[in-house]
Amino acid sequence: MNRNKFDDNFSCFSLSEIIENSASNNKIKKLLQTFKCNQNIDLQDFLHNKALVFEKNLRSRTYLYIDNNTKNVVAYFTIAINTLYTDDISSEVIKLLDGYRDNTKSIPCFLIGQLGKSDLYKDIKIGQFIIEDAIEIIDNSQMSVGGRFILLDSINIKEVISFYENNLFFAIENNQELDSIKMIKPYFISKEKD
Repeated sequence: MNRNKFDDNFSCFSLSEIIENSASNNKIKKLLQTFKCNQNIDLQDFLHNKALVFEKNLRSRTYLYIDNNTKNVVAYFTIAINTLYTDDISSEVIKLLDGYRDNTKSIPCFLIGQLGKSDLYKDIKIGQFIIEDAIEIIDNSQMSVGGRFILLDSINIKEVISFYENNLFFAIENNQELDSIKMIKPYFISKEKD
């Protein structure tokens, strides 16, 4: 599927926009329940049980892709401001992430907290468009307020990690036994080359 076809078939809405225009929480919850993801129950659970609360309490922003025909949630992503705690990260990597100190205990960052698509759409390749949209929103914020990197926790599956690597993320930890791997997309690399 190309970008034009993706945009023709699916509309993207912020959850805040849906809250503003909806008459009831029950209607919103019913919409969120159309997202099914048995491959990653945490992803499904977040959208079904936490996204609305996080949105209303300004903890994150969730963006939904709605199928224009079925009105089901096809995919979504959630972004937030976060802190990377540097326990178990080498001083060399800490200095790279922080920019000037190698012993800082926490570094502010942007977070892609959730990103995934519904099992009902597993046969169509749309992940590239979703990650591009998430990064574009964060890029606009980064231009206004600064920030050195985007953080995400990738499930530790080779194909998923490769997908993020193809989108310029790289792992900052390398433990194959972990269920998830912290990955970053830096802003500082291109700026430091100048």
